[in-house]
Amino acid sequence: MASIKRNEKQNGEVVYRIQISLGCDPRTGKRIPKVITFKPNQNATPKQQEKEALKFAMEWEDKLKNGESYEGQEMSFGEYADKWLAYMKPEVAYSTYRGYENIVNQKILPFFSVYKVAKIKTPLVEEFYRTLRGNANGTVQKIANVLSGMFRTAVRWQMIQVNPCRDAKIPKNKEEESTLKYFTPEQSLMFLKSLDMTFETVVKGHQRIDDTGKPYVVGDYTEPRELPLQLKVFYTLSLYCGFRKGETLALQWGDIDFEKKEIRIVKSAGKSEDGVILKKPKTATSVRTVSFPDEILPLLKRYRQEYALYRFQLGTAWKGDDNLFIQWDGTLMGYSTPYQSFKRHLKRYNEWVRENPAAREQGFEELPLIPLHGLRHSCATLLNYLNINIIDISKILGHAKSSTTMDIYAHSFEGQSHEAANRLDEFLKNSQKKWA
Repeated sequence: MASIKRNEKQNGEVVYRIQISLGCDPRTGKRIPKVITFKPNQNATPKQQEKEALKFAMEWEDKLKNGESYEGQEMSFGEYADKWLAYMKPEVAYSTYRGYENIVNQKILPFFSVYKVAKIKTPLVEEFYRTLRGNANGTVQKIANVLSGMFRTAVRWQMIQVNPCRDAKIPKNKEEESTLKYFTPEQSLMFLKSLDMTFETVVKGHQRIDDTGKPYVVGDYTEPRELPLQLKVFYTLSLYCGFRKGETLALQWGDIDFEKKEIRIVKSAGKSEDGVILKKPKTATSVRTVSFPDEILPLLKRYRQEYALYRFQLGTAWKGDDNLFIQWDGTLMGYSTPYQSFKRHLKRYNEWVRENPAAREQGFEELPLIPLHGLRHSCATLLNYLNINIIDISKILGHAKSSTTMDIYAHSFEGQSHEAANRLDEFLKNSQKKWA
């Protein structure tokens, strides 16, 4: 039976000190006490307060003896968030952990930090979701997934009995277009053409140092900029083969079979506290062999020659391994480099189209500013446009199930249904002519 002691503070506030025995420590034979402080209704009579305290003590004695923790009642969500992040850090990839950390600190904690973990119920979670209106549906879902994951852990640690996110409704922005961003097949061809273009780029004035060590200022000037060959290869492989960024970045020359025109995906690049590392691909089905079209072969061979010559010229300064995509000293290319260069390239191309009427007359159009991962989406869309079987598309992308591919790309595939209908219509008309 729990021990209950009434205490009255100097300010008149009444609290009860409740001590519950959790049995005996098998090593020492001593009782294991758990002390809980309970604050009753301050407007109730002493007898009513005592009844409240007794009821509370009996309920928690049963819960604690059945393995439930009282931590959820005592711990603020802010304290729990620190504990949860520390627990998750060694459990997930570093980039995933940093994503969790940003979402928790920037989105979740400003709303929940002052609440006790056990006091957060479904209505409060739904109130939080409503504060996220204005964000993209995908962003809201990502935040909701992290929050639900935090509460699932709290349930497993027996701090709470039910995940309050389980039945919470997430408001959807019905007017939002699909968040999947990609090039249409026509835009993909235009993008591939743009990779070989040279654009005049304005270089802002800056300070330089001459051979004597004296500084001088250079005014604004323009110079032609062409995409480095290794980035042309990077983006071409991403678009034709549908590789994820980490898979492309991790490629080594030994992964490419020039005779069979195949590329083996057996690793992926990811971020860690020490920089970029090579690790296993995202899932078991991500380990795969992907064939590439003949069109890519000359580009790969040209880059291999350039790569070998550069490595020879660098001599002992070469610090790399066998990676395709490198920094100046041969070490693995920076994790953000492909995306930053991709953004700059699209910006330069679109500016060129806007500023040159002749470009539009030749059929060039501005391209949408898609993320780098959009090249993978563009690959799936292009393959579907070419009537490639959905099962084969799924294997190329490294999905475990073709249903996963359909779930992701259903919207973009729907946009090509008119083309399929036109082809069917043409087939039927030709058939009618044949048998007329």
